[in-house]
Amino acid sequence: MEIKNQVSINDEILKLRELAATLGTENKRLREQLDLDISERRQLDDALLESKRSKTLILSNLLGLVYSCDNDQDWTMTYLSEGCYDLTGYRPGELMGTDISYHELILPEYREPLFAKWRSEPDPSAKSRDEYPIRTKNGDVKWIREESQRVQGEEGNTIGSEGFITDITERKLVEGALKESEGRFRTIFEEGPMGIGLFDINTSKTIQINSKYAEIVGRSREELLKSNWEAITHPEDIYKDYEVTALLLSHRGQSYKFTKRYIKPDGSVVWVNLTCIGLANGEDFNDVELTMIEDVTEQKKREEEILYLNYHDILTKLYNRTFFDEELRRLDTQRQLPISIIMGDLNGLKLINDAFGHQAGDKLLREISEILRVCCRSEDIVARVGGDEFLILLPKTSRSTANNICARIYQECEKFNSHSDKELFYSSIALGMATKISSAESLEKITKDAEDLMYRRKLLDRKSMHSSLIASIKATMFEKSHETQEHAERLVALSRLVGLKLELNEDQLNELDLLATLHDIGKVSVPDHILTKVGRLTDEEWLEIKKHPESGYRIAQASPELIPIADYILSHHERWDGSGYPQGLSGAAIPLLSRIIAVADAYDAMTQDRPYRKAMSKSEGISEIEKFAGTQFDPEIADIFIKCVL
Repeated sequence: MEIKNQVSINDEILKLRELAATLGTENKRLREQLDLDISERRQLDDALLESKRSKTLILSNLLGLVYSCDNDQDWTMTYLSEGCYDLTGYRPGELMGTDISYHELILPEYREPLFAKWRSEPDPSAKSRDEYPIRTKNGDVKWIREESQRVQGEEGNTIGSEGFITDITERKLVEGALKESEGRFRTIFEEGPMGIGLFDINTSKTIQINSKYAEIVGRSREELLKSNWEAITHPEDIYKDYEVTALLLSHRGQSYKFTKRYIKPDGSVVWVNLTCIGLANGEDFNDVELTMIEDVTEQKKREEEILYLNYHDILTKLYNRTFFDEELRRLDTQRQLPISIIMGDLNGLKLINDAFGHQAGDKLLREISEILRVCCRSEDIVARVGGDEFLILLPKTSRSTANNICARIYQECEKFNSHSDKELFYSSIALGMATKISSAESLEKITKDAEDLMYRRKLLDRKSMHSSLIASIKATMFEKSHETQEHAERLVALSRLVGLKLELNEDQLNELDLLATLHDIGKVSVPDHILTKVGRLTDEEWLEIKKHPESGYRIAQASPELIPIADYILSHHERWDGSGYPQGLSGAAIPLLSRIIAVADAYDAMTQDRPYRKAMSKSEGISEIEKFAGTQFDPEIADIFIKCVL
């Protein structure tokens, strides 16, 4: 029994030993595992510590400011990286736990709006990006960009924020410069003095235009954006655009300049200087054309006017001598034969100028020029080559045809002269014509032959033409002045009585008759309102009246049949005592016939009704003559005159 119990005890001891051994092994394994876990934890801790150190190093060296802050009312900073100094000029410690807060650096006008935005954000996981200016420690203003994210607590509530702040001042400056540049470009585009437009080269469609472009072409932007340049370009100039379009497509990036015309809605034409440029984008070129236009319509008009004036006579609008000579040289070829030349000279222009003034002479020149133009063909060259001289160049024109043209001119002049409202502007031209048949002949000689024939005709026409002109001038004198045909006839009769008493010869009596009729011929140059004025004349008006003896003298000098009485006309207002006009002659220095007319004219004027007074009686008139004998009148002539009329 004892042995059995001993065995059982030994077995238990063995089992215990085995268990102890097993436990020792497990304990050793566990210890080894524990040692391993401790080593790994230490390694992990070391790694975490190194990671934290690396993160801090990275954050400290970023070109910006890393921060974290509490979710209080002032967003108090709890961490600021070393980038704080470069960004703000403050050390991190200066902006944490002191009287200075980072957020106080934000310019006031931006600070409260930003706080309001941050406080009103309902999403605890929200991220935000803001740009605003701060004032640094040294007073500079910097623009910064802040990228932030809310930090949540264990219960999901917002306990703060963390973020990254960078300096964007340079970018803002660039943006500002770009915006300013864009503003300047837009100002130039919209307000510049030139029209600017963008067009699709392939379709000619308008992409964009400024207001000046629309103004120049006379159309609205809306209309132009719906149309293309072909629709508003002058038909004769479209080919220019096609040529430039081809050049823009084949020579990318080049600019081309030319002048063209646009048609406005009212049909008028606007000339523009146009510059086209193919727009480039790096190495690639878009099929877009930048067009700039400048209105040069007025410049074109001036150029055309200058060109016109270079080759035209301003008064008559006919060609001038310069153009005629150039055409004479150009057309002097075999294929233009026969070439005829007509030379014309306007008769009596000087007489018209002296009688009616240069305006009347200019009017006559325009009238005769129109006659010449109408009578010639479109290919003929009609030119005014002198004051009253004209030349007509007729290429491929025979002598017979040229003679017919001369006949038409004479007929038109007669028609003009027969027109009642133009009778005072007597139109007469002397023509001479010659024809070049052979190339061996000289056009200079042909022109000289035409000139010689013209002068022969002028001599033949001179007397009849001047007689007609004098008749017209005489009619005008009676029409404009208070004098009448009856006055002239009475004056002729009164002065002839005195002339017969003085035993004047027949030539003197004839001159006295002519002087009695035309002594006031110079009044045709006096303005109508002065001659017909009822009231008292002003000093200036009297000066105009007193010019008529000189005007009459010039008219008489211009007409051969009046030359003998020219000096008498000039002197018929001189006075015996030297107080007359225009020369202040006295006594016998005054021509005899002028002294006779002075007495007879004064007597007839006093004894006839005038618009401004009633007529004197015959005896009153004689008394006036007696009164002024020896002062105004030659006393001997006055005495003879009184005896003749008693």
